[in-house]
Amino acid sequence: MKPIEFVDVATAKAARGVRMVASGMVPSPWSEAAKGLFRLQGVPVRVVRFSREDAELAAWMRADNVPVVFHDDEPPRVHWAAITTLAARLGPPGALLPDDLDHRARTVGLLHEIAGEEGIGWNARLLMIHASVTSEGKRGFPPPVAGYLAARYGYSPAFDLDRVRARVVAALSALAARLDGGRDYLDGDRPNALDVYAATFLTPLCPIPESDCPRLQPLLRQAFGTAREELGDAVPRALVEHRSRMYERHLGWPIEL
Repeated sequence: MKPIEFVDVATAKAARGVRMVASGMVPSPWSEAAKGLFRLQGVPVRVVRFSREDAELAAWMRADNVPVVFHDDEPPRVHWAAITTLAARLGPPGALLPDDLDHRARTVGLLHEIAGEEGIGWNARLLMIHASVTSEGKRGFPPPVAGYLAARYGYSPAFDLDRVRARVVAALSALAARLDGGRDYLDGDRPNALDVYAATFLTPLCPIPESDCPRLQPLLRQAFGTAREELGDAVPRALVEHRSRMYERHLGWPIEL
């Protein structure tokens, strides 16, 4: 079996091991990070592309958002922290998350600053919604998508744009500082969950040429470009190079949706 195998819902439901429902339209950082965690751990995953029109898939997921991760007969996992913990358990001990308690707490805290509420991914999404709302869909997401996401992310046109940008800049700076001295990885001499999340959550803040993500539709490629317009100049070069290194060595090009 390939590290990542795309299958239909019937095949996934009948299988054992790790199965995942992930975004099939955009390189959503949460979906791409989930895939990357299991790839880094050497755990094969069967992936179903999410579709809101698939009633069988919706009944199996028992959730209205992706990614959703299944393992054998265990309850589905929908939160990034639970998915990360599962991937850590299924691979070599200490490889994805540090064994040492203090070290692990610091690492998970930084993961929250990337993937959690008001983290890099969350705030980048808010800026994309804001661009759509304030331009009547000329920038950012198409208006129906922006309206749906605005409710999920608690967006209001009166939100504090400067505060959102400042939080992203602070988090990016903190991550880049961990590469001082020419280090290849963020949390030691080998990649772990922090490297996976940093690389995948930078995708909306970097150029996404067709060769990097062939299945990304032009309209959604334009929407993701809005995040880069808003925040791309805040991404330290060291993090851009780290992202390229992670995809070239560990996550694999191109990004498969």
